[in-house]
Amino acid sequence: MRQGGWLVVAVLSVCPASRLASQDPEPLRLATGFLFDSSEHPGLSELLTVTAGFFAPDSGIVLVDRTRIHIVHPSSGTVRAIGREGEGPEEFRRITHAVRAPGGVAVWDMLRYRVAFISHDGEFLRSRRYLDVPFKGFANVRPVAVRPDGMVVFRDEVGGGPEGFAGRIRHPARFVAVGSGGGLEVLTEARGDEWYYQAGGKRMSDAVLLGHLTLTAATRDRFLVADTQTGTVAVLDWSGRGIGGIPMPAAVRPSADEIRLARQAGAEVWRETGEQMIKLAAEGSIPFSPEEFEDFPTLPPDWPVNEVAPPIDAIVADFDARVWIRDYRLPGHDSVTWRVWDIDRERLLFSVRLDGYDTLLDARGDMVLLRRVDEFEVPRVVVGGVGGSGDGS
Repeated sequence: MRQGGWLVVAVLSVCPASRLASQDPEPLRLATGFLFDSSEHPGLSELLTVTAGFFAPDSGIVLVDRTRIHIVHPSSGTVRAIGREGEGPEEFRRITHAVRAPGGVAVWDMLRYRVAFISHDGEFLRSRRYLDVPFKGFANVRPVAVRPDGMVVFRDEVGGGPEGFAGRIRHPARFVAVGSGGGLEVLTEARGDEWYYQAGGKRMSDAVLLGHLTLTAATRDRFLVADTQTGTVAVLDWSGRGIGGIPMPAAVRPSADEIRLARQAGAEVWRETGEQMIKLAAEGSIPFSPEEFEDFPTLPPDWPVNEVAPPIDAIVADFDARVWIRDYRLPGHDSVTWRVWDIDRERLLFSVRLDGYDTLLDARGDMVLLRRVDEFEVPRVVVGGVGGSGDGS
């Protein structure tokens, strides 16, 4: 359930795998009360987005915000903020993605096309801009992992405006490791996300409603790629060689009411996107004028929708190298099931029923880290427990 007013970091206890021997265990549920609540700490009162969150080896938490990284120690309540908005070596314009890296985390400043590496204790290690790298795309490029050798792995795909495209399309995504000299090593390729373009470029593009996706996650030793049309999450080593697979749950055919709600949600997201583009243009963050977005198109009523929804819509590899896979959340459903796998043994460990509005950031042992937002879209971060079974949310 959404809770009011703040950003929360959540850690949830889960039953050990020995208690969950069946292949399809009854989902556990989130208990009431939190072990940690970021809204109670003045140093976290100005969190804006919470781009990412990670558990650290010393039992701390690393929270990545729009222009800052917060190092949190829940036991002592101390918070250290590093970085700020700006153009300097330890400043950021807009952090949009963050991934684990050896000894810390790597954050992507999209507007500066730069990856900065920060240790778990908050020290800047190094940074690099990637403007000289021959990616196929530009605006769609983002880091998805850092290999043990320190090379950053990017998702690279060609997108673009409506000109030259019509109907449904999946822009192929390739995953490339970038060397120190800018050379690319292609690990694997996938079909990318499903998009729709109006013929003749009369309207801008958007994702197909209930569209298929390419999802990724990474541990220290494994890279996972899921094309939701294949029914299996591919497990690769860092050379790109397939070494296993995790089955996805069965796909679900949405009801007429769920499709109606999907259209409503898509229209709202599209409206918010137009407002955000006008704001970014006014700030000078993108090379367009606000006037160019005044006639930002609304979602047409005939926007295509899949008759069968994808089986999953999110993957998270946690601190302990387990993989959390979320059943597709159909419109109108307030809770979702996460299935947790041991990828080395390809064994289902347990499943957890969580609020569908929450974002799972990380998990460690019997804890999970969640981002949630209130009705004003203000984020929080919490630590709580999971116990019992049933359909609670």
